[in-house]
Amino acid sequence: MKLDTGILGGYVVDGSGNPWYRADIGISGKRISKIGRISRRECERTINAKGLFVCPGFIDIHTHSDVTAMAFRGCDSTLRQGVTTHLIGNCGLSAAPLAESTIELAKTYWGEWAGKATELNWRTFREYLRALAKGGLGHNIAALVGHGAVRTAVMGAERRKPSPGELRRLKEHVKEAMEAGAFGMSTGLVYPPGCFADTEEIVELCKVVARYDGMYTSHIRGERETILDAIREAILIGEKAGVRVQISHNCPKYGAWGRTEETLGLVAEARKRGLDVTIDNDVHTDLAPQLSHGLPQYLGELPKDEVVEHLRSISNRKRIRREIIEDKLPAFGPSGLLKHKRFDRMFILHAPERKELIGKTVQQVAEDRGKDPFDTYFDLIVEEEDGIVAIFDYMSEDDIKALMRDPNMMFSSDGATWSEKGPLNDPPTYMPCAFGEYPGILERYVRDEPVLTLQEAIRKMTSFPAQKIGLWDRGLIRQGMKADITIIDMARLHDRATNKWPHTYPFENYPHRYPEGIPYVVVNGAMAVDRGKQTKTLAGEVIRHRTP
Repeated sequence: MKLDTGILGGYVVDGSGNPWYRADIGISGKRISKIGRISRRECERTINAKGLFVCPGFIDIHTHSDVTAMAFRGCDSTLRQGVTTHLIGNCGLSAAPLAESTIELAKTYWGEWAGKATELNWRTFREYLRALAKGGLGHNIAALVGHGAVRTAVMGAERRKPSPGELRRLKEHVKEAMEAGAFGMSTGLVYPPGCFADTEEIVELCKVVARYDGMYTSHIRGERETILDAIREAILIGEKAGVRVQISHNCPKYGAWGRTEETLGLVAEARKRGLDVTIDNDVHTDLAPQLSHGLPQYLGELPKDEVVEHLRSISNRKRIRREIIEDKLPAFGPSGLLKHKRFDRMFILHAPERKELIGKTVQQVAEDRGKDPFDTYFDLIVEEEDGIVAIFDYMSEDDIKALMRDPNMMFSSDGATWSEKGPLNDPPTYMPCAFGEYPGILERYVRDEPVLTLQEAIRKMTSFPAQKIGLWDRGLIRQGMKADITIIDMARLHDRATNKWPHTYPFENYPHRYPEGIPYVVVNGAMAVDRGKQTKTLAGEVIRHRTP
């Protein structure tokens, strides 16, 4: 019986961390059925991989494709990078569960993605996974249940401990999700409503996750001045609940630059004590949220018009400014630029009513107006009715490189699957990680400015995240494994979505363009990218965690 596809003559980088070797790979159905020497006569179709590197498909352990995969079923931007699996539901923000009484609040957390991408017409986690699978996917998706989604469904935006009855209902939602196929639970402890939960609440929910051999991933409670305490909390939760821990996008943000030796030391010490603690990180130094996202967390619960009205008050502004600087409830990473008054690192990307502001920093706008930068920041939110998006340049590339070298770190994108065209592109979203994260890593940090060897970078993109998630039939080139395969032309590889590395400002454009140098991507044995062109095949699966 003939093989469906033979990948012949390539350099195999198998995902284990071993150096490449020369071999042919045969695919039958959805699996790798032969590795060794294969003749053309044995195959229905062959791919000439001479001079190319044949790798497992990349597994992105930290993504937010929960609803965008429904808008872009082909998973175009991520598939074209060589990614064959996404883990969604991170930062406490999963698309399920939902409750009728708090559905509008849940939609505010998803912003414009809700409605444009999907109507969120499910309620349980099981119903959500069915909706995700219906209609097909360009690549595989596995899911976490978000603590924030669970808390919203039970308690709305309440800033307090759950009652015994509410805690019981929280646990029931986590149990339902785990039995439906979730791989674990995530938290976002710098966002509402996760920031209102104490450690013990999370431990109790993680005990449910542990019964199903799930994992705990966390956008920790502080990423700047309090980062060490936040890492200790994540480790403590894992130890008390008996779950393996993944600390998300764990690069120290502005206010903690240069502290990677300390942060990585905590992880290493935990592992010496027998705790399964690892980290992931992306390699872009910036993020482009609305200006309002830098405000204290409780304002994130309010509708846009109420936030704008709130900022019209001089007394409110004084209080908010004090709260930002005191940082008693640490906000997410980019807020550190506000705390430290680094308005020169905030570059205006979208300004619906005042196009002349685009490309200027908030500091420059303040100087042009002869006003205090904090007041200018508040003014811009009010004047544009929270329509301004700015690029916050808040991470250090030196810290990113230090993390990259650590054996306990794997790669992630912190992005979402996207497409060059479609319902979420007006106005265009700044998301180079959605289009160029993985080819950018290999281009810059393996080929051009070596920080890692090719085999080590591929391990951090494939078998390492597969091991952590529990995807035991993916992430390696081995007989019997699922045929998720990415073929790379290292000489031609180019990330076309990142303007320059490091970035220069102002941004005159922010292209959403697919990379070069990834001519073939195979998903579950099917050709998803063929000679550099995406096919219409939707071979991805919703992968469900099988409980013990």
